[in-house]
Amino acid sequence: MAFIFLCSSMAASPQSRKTQKPQEKKTVTMDDARIYRDAMVWFKKGEDLIGTPKENSDEQLEYFQKAIQIKPDFMEAHYNLGLIHASRKQMKEALAELQLVLKLEPKFDPNIYFMLAAAYQELGDSAQALSALEEGLQRKPGDLKMLRALAFLQFNNKDDDAAMRNLQQVLEQDPADVASRIELAQLHQRNNQPGPAISNYKDALINDPNNFTALYNLGLIHLRQKNYAEASSDFEGANRARGGNPELLEKLGDAYSYQQQHEKAVAAYRASLEKTSEQAHVYAKLGFSLANLNRPEDATNALETATRLDPKNADAFFLLGDLYGELHRPGDAIAAYKRALDINPKQKEVHYNLGTLYAEQKRMDEGIAELRAAVQLDPGYAAAWSNLALVAEKLELDTEAIQAHEKLISLGKGQSIDYFRLGILYAKNQQPEPAIAAFAKAMELEPEKYRPILKEEMKKVHSVLDSIRYKDGFTRLLNPPAR
Repeated sequence: MAFIFLCSSMAASPQSRKTQKPQEKKTVTMDDARIYRDAMVWFKKGEDLIGTPKENSDEQLEYFQKAIQIKPDFMEAHYNLGLIHASRKQMKEALAELQLVLKLEPKFDPNIYFMLAAAYQELGDSAQALSALEEGLQRKPGDLKMLRALAFLQFNNKDDDAAMRNLQQVLEQDPADVASRIELAQLHQRNNQPGPAISNYKDALINDPNNFTALYNLGLIHLRQKNYAEASSDFEGANRARGGNPELLEKLGDAYSYQQQHEKAVAAYRASLEKTSEQAHVYAKLGFSLANLNRPEDATNALETATRLDPKNADAFFLLGDLYGELHRPGDAIAAYKRALDINPKQKEVHYNLGTLYAEQKRMDEGIAELRAAVQLDPGYAAAWSNLALVAEKLELDTEAIQAHEKLISLGKGQSIDYFRLGILYAKNQQPEPAIAAFAKAMELEPEKYRPILKEEMKKVHSVLDSIRYKDGFTRLLNPPAR
């Protein structure tokens, strides 16, 4: 909230402290007159210190206390004591004096309720602070100071509807009140009402174009709405208004990153880290943008820092594994992928990458286990089925290889090479009709590629294609009639 409800706001100016002299009763005895006169001597001594270096001093406090000792119902002296205690942060004492003023004179200036509320709030009693402001507004309806303070307390107590109503009353009286406009916008933002929030933030910026809170929160809303260009513009404005905020710089980096402006994102993330260097997630984001700029060594350094600061960041280990692979460090890549899976074993892409890397390292048994895990997590994962088929072939697990190729084709992702390899597997496993159909599809997709390969294979005395060697359908595929 932009409005600050502090006890210091209770401090009265020298002029406001000079209250009316006590009203004399209709019938005044000689003793009453003497008591009044003696008390007034000390009261005047206290008032004379207003506006001097001794204002709110022990000496001034003592003068008003002496006036009360002589005349216990000296309302103005109690009031000034309350102001002194408030300025000295002695809220219990201030509260007692102000309450006594109202007991002595229930129709005292309604502004005293604002001061009571401030004292209650400073003492941590929000309920009493709310009650004081509500009572003050009954006495003085529409008072802007009390309405603002009441809305502030209602905001903190999550009584958003009431806070909105009071802020709208304030803005009806003072449309240019930037603080109240921003508070109303924050309430709408908290209640997932982006339209009114944006409208109020923009209205606030008309009167205060460099308001950090309005610009920053507009950026957050636009970022959430995926309006990344607007978000980056808002955050840039907020950074000009109050540069160096690490959270703002991080969000600015995010807005740039989503727009693929990774050079700017890198600059923003680094500026954020200059303010708070121990931010693991910012190092991870920096590593992502550096990777997108094809700077694998710099990206690796950033991600290594991220994983050191946060050993449970699975995504950082995942990307680190990719970068190690790019830098030809397979051992480190495998370790990073395994660490990512220790943290979150349900990352299908990590299983896929690790399985593929194992296969490239000729560690086929480990590779097929990871690829199986990938397709188990996502039965529609075409790339994993494709590699699973190839690794199963290497391990001579023909049935599993056939099933993997068939699944890939059923997903609509089959290429000519998949049909070709499936044809070989069918033929090898004495399934001539499916083998011929698969070869036919492969040659339909790439007629000039596979026919020469098959003809060369048939020159062998013993071939995996022996089961279809003399089948008419296969012969016609190898030697189609001339057109």
